[in-house]
Amino acid sequence: CPPNLVYHPRRDFTRRISWDPLAIRVYGWPSSGGVVILEDASPADFHFLSLDRMQPPMLRHESCEAEDVFCEKLLLLGAKWWDSMARYLLLNFGDGYANIAALEESDEPLPPMRERHWVSVAWPSTGGLVVAEFDTNMWGVEIEKELVPDDVARLRLCIGMDGKAQILKERFRWTTWSSLKDYQGSTFIGCWGSKKSGEVGQFQQTWPTHLT
Repeated sequence: CPPNLVYHPRRDFTRRISWDPLAIRVYGWPSSGGVVILEDASPADFHFLSLDRMQPPMLRHESCEAEDVFCEKLLLLGAKWWDSMARYLLLNFGDGYANIAALEESDEPLPPMRERHWVSVAWPSTGGLVVAEFDTNMWGVEIEKELVPDDVARLRLCIGMDGKAQILKERFRWTTWSSLKDYQGSTFIGCWGSKKSGEVGQFQQTWPTHLT
């Protein structure tokens, strides 16, 4: 019989969605490499991505062309484009002090602004986009002001983009941009087509070379 292989998320390059008690995450796998991850996806985000909330797909598209289209839409919602799944897990799911000590002894680069920033995006029916951005504390970087508000979980109640835009405007510091090309924030929104390399290193390739 085959060996009993232990599941290892760093080598999982096909999953579309993951669930945990605090959040729903949506993953995209660009043909150029890395992984695009949308944290804490809401019903409004699922609708924007044309994902069935009751029976969402659990695996990525079979073609890299279709997957690239999906990744571009993920970025429009404020998803982050990580160099690799390992980099994402290292900075977001550390094992307490032991993990921090290991990071400090390594040559792992500190997280730049685009890796740190929390962002939420709405595309209301009236046009344009509404964006809320806040910095976060990560290993090696401590921010003392303008951090993510405590009540961002309100966004999980949004079932449409108009409602999401309303909550962003009523509850959070926000900016409205008339179009994607006008956006001048500090996130990955609109970087599709211009981003050719990782934030701190090389992209990890997640597609067979004959498919890209």
